Amino acid sequence: MLIRAADWEPRLHAVLDAYAAKPFEWGVSDCCLFIADAVQAMTGVDPAKPYRGRYSSETGARLALRRYGAGTLLATFDGAFGASVAPAFAHRGDIVLINELTAGVCMGPFGYFVGEAGLVQHPRADFTHAWAIPYE
Repeated sequence: MLIRAADWEPRLHAVLDAYAAKPFEWGVSDCCLFIADAVQAMTGVDPAKPYRGRYSSETGARLALRRYGAGTLLATFDGAFGASVAPAFAHRGDIVLINELTAGVCMGPFGYFVGEAGLVQHPRADFTHAWAIPYE
């Protein structure tokens, strides 16, 4: 089970800093690896362990989701993070999706997502799904 460490906030901010200017690249710095790195920093558990090093393209990512996940990003996240919560109830550090395709980390009124040249912000109103990462 995923539980945030007591010092989850500085650990999450270290991941945000590392991704701030890192461009999107399949299998290296894509949205799923970004949120997996965030979750690992906060909890010590790597939800992307089965996927790392197994794809380097969009097609490869889809195949990896079918082979190691639950077929879709939404179903895979449900399996990895438990039942979703309403996006309005997402807290800082929770995992969020936009249109079942783009994963990010909630930071209050906005979320961070991996863009072409690094992290970009989207407002909470754009979130379509969210998963809580529980506290101790």
